[in-house]
Amino acid sequence: MGKKRRNYPSLEELMDRAWCYYCERDFEDLKLLISHQKAKHFKCERCGRRLNTAGGLSVHMNQVHKETLTQVENALEGREGLDVEIFGMEGIPGDALMQHNQQIVEDFHKKQADRQAATGNPPPGQQGSQRGPLKKIKLETAEELKTRLAAWRLQAQARQQVAAADTEKTQQLRSPHDGRYHQYLGGSGGLPQRPGAPPVASTLDDLVSGASHVVAGGDDIDRVIRMAEAGIRPNTQAAPVAAAATTAPEKSSKKDKSTRMVYQDGDFSLEEKISQMARYAVAV
Repeated sequence: MGKKRRNYPSLEELMDRAWCYYCERDFEDLKLLISHQKAKHFKCERCGRRLNTAGGLSVHMNQVHKETLTQVENALEGREGLDVEIFGMEGIPGDALMQHNQQIVEDFHKKQADRQAATGNPPPGQQGSQRGPLKKIKLETAEELKTRLAAWRLQAQARQQVAAADTEKTQQLRSPHDGRYHQYLGGSGGLPQRPGAPPVASTLDDLVSGASHVVAGGDDIDRVIRMAEAGIRPNTQAAPVAAAATTAPEKSSKKDKSTRMVYQDGDFSLEEKISQMARYAVAV
């Protein structure tokens, strides 16, 4: 596994970072910057209390410790005065902000040149560069756009005409009234039949009449539809057989038969014989 390539921050990312006016230190977000200012620049040396601004620290020193704050601690030369009220990045003078941005640009290009010198890779676009010069974006005029639009419309119309011709040709091949279809069928309009095969319907009337016979015989309607689509005339001879099968009487079940008990001795019934048994005798 090769060495992981380092991703250096871009110039835009460096410009968007929060930075401290008093010490020129940058941070990832504004919350860290405010915590830094409270701990390094706005902290009371007597009691350790942390204030939000230099003005707040000055008031605290006067009222609590009876002392006068003269400068901001840990500040660069020329920025330790109390005349500027700074909270986070609010209140930074315009000249200081411009100077900071200019310094960031100079440091960025300097570090980039140092990395290129250390690795031996020339800047992009110069001779010997592996990336090569950046491509120039081509801008089309209004006339060129109109010409390209007209050409595209012509191509679209040609494609539509070809698609319509293909659709019409397909419909003619599938239509039973086409002359070539009748010529394939032998000119009579009927499909060639094989020996022993069921008769094939040649017209729509034959299909309807054959389907009516089969429906009367009790066949499945789905089967009739498939046979009609395939152009096969149903066999009407099987209809009487199916009708006879449907009219056959159903077998009577065993439950419908009447049952009758028969005794060997006709003088006494079964109940009387049971009452004479010892276990059913009534105690007196």
